[in-house]
Amino acid sequence: MGVSRSAVTFRVRPFTDRCERIQRRGDHALIGVSTNNSYFSAERLTALVHWAQGKFRAVDIIVADLHIDTVLSAEGAAPESVGRRARRRVTDVRRRIRKAVDAASPDGPRPGSHLLSDFQHNAVYQRLRADVDKALREDREFANACHDMIRLHLLSRPQAADGNGFGGVGDEPEDPTEHTRIQAGLQYLGGELPFFLDTPSILGVPSSVSCYHLFTPILGPLYLRKNGLRAAVNQAFLAVTPVDAPHGPSHPGRPGDTGHFTPGRDGGSVQESPAVEQS
Repeated sequence: MGVSRSAVTFRVRPFTDRCERIQRRGDHALIGVSTNNSYFSAERLTALVHWAQGKFRAVDIIVADLHIDTVLSAEGAAPESVGRRARRRVTDVRRRIRKAVDAASPDGPRPGSHLLSDFQHNAVYQRLRADVDKALREDREFANACHDMIRLHLLSRPQAADGNGFGGVGDEPEDPTEHTRIQAGLQYLGGELPFFLDTPSILGVPSSVSCYHLFTPILGPLYLRKNGLRAAVNQAFLAVTPVDAPHGPSHPGRPGDTGHFTPGRDGGSVQESPAVEQS
């Protein structure tokens, strides 16, 4: 039996004007799901699926299952337990996703469900992952933003010291334990980033919107600058959050929310979207 559907009101915030335009096209929504994250309950995933089915012609859900064991080891888990714990995390979240897919509306597009590891031999994914690895070595702004993202979400440390949330922390000294955890986090994050960059090329869709409940530091380099590693022109990012959900740690909002302006962004100030979506 699928999860019963309940009405959920979502606040939808495109990261840039370009993201908002791509959202309006309605080609494809990608719902990225982290393991071991209580936010992604079966009920919430069901609500997200119903919302996406009503707004997009195609919907896919992807589970970040790569390098969980690496992160667990860096956190100090016993070597003999990391494999079992990683598999249990993936099994649990896949069960929740199956319930959400089973409860999907028959009148909307059938959601696809994938593991991130399914794409390890995909030529486009491999190329994008190589681009990510190169940028981590050579692109200071991008690498700093990745470090920020890991500190914020993996280490639960305050975000960037420069006041705009886009990098600047990567140069701080690290103790050996923190360094190990950050390196593990970079492996985990690196597996996800190709879908932040160019989901349309990986999945063969005209355009795509990545849907997550937080704005994260990596969005700055990918969407707000003219040079370096950037998201494809048909790639967008939305923060999709239940209006009654507590705010977790994240970038405080879209660039327009803070008054911060970075050359290279689409148009001028980004205004808050007036639309509130109903699943």
